[in-house]
Amino acid sequence: MKYCASLKEKTDLVHHQFSELIGKAVVGYELAQIWCEETAAWSEWNDLPVFLSIGSGELSISWQKFDELAIEVDRVLPFSLCGSTVRWIDSGNIHLDAAIGRTVESVSLAQGAMTVGGSEIEIWTRLLIHFTGGGSLDIFNALDENGFEFHTKAVEAGVSCF
Repeated sequence: MKYCASLKEKTDLVHHQFSELIGKAVVGYELAQIWCEETAAWSEWNDLPVFLSIGSGELSISWQKFDELAIEVDRVLPFSLCGSTVRWIDSGNIHLDAAIGRTVESVSLAQGAMTVGGSEIEIWTRLLIHFTGGGSLDIFNALDENGFEFHTKAVEAGVSCF
C-alpha cells in the first residue's frame, strides 16, 4: 500500500479511488481480528485495512503513523501477516453496520485534533463518506490504526473531494 501524508496527495487519492463509486451503495465490509495465544481469544486488529465494498467495487482503507492514508482498489495489506492467525469479520461494528445499504453522495477530508506545545497542528486525519439522505461514515486515524464513527448529524468537512 502506498501511504499519502500531504493534503494534496490525500485529496487526489480520495478523488481517484472514489470517483467510480459515487452514487453506489455500501454493501459490506470486513475487519481483521487476530488470535491472541495469551488470552486465548480473538482481538480487533485495526492496524490492518478495512475492506469496504461499495457497489461492485472494494477498497482497502488504512491509516498509519500520525496522518498517513492509503486507499487501494481490491484487498491489499500494508505488511505481511508473518504467520499471524487472522480472521475477517463482516458484522458487529455498529458504525460500519450503520453504513450498509446507504448510497455514497460525496467524500471529504477533515482535520483531526492535535496540539504540540499548546499550539494546534493542522493534521488531516479523517476520511468522511457522506450518504444520500444524511449520515456520514468517519474512517479516522485512531493513533496509528483505523477508527470508525457513524454520524447521524451533519459533519463539517474541511476539504470536499467531490
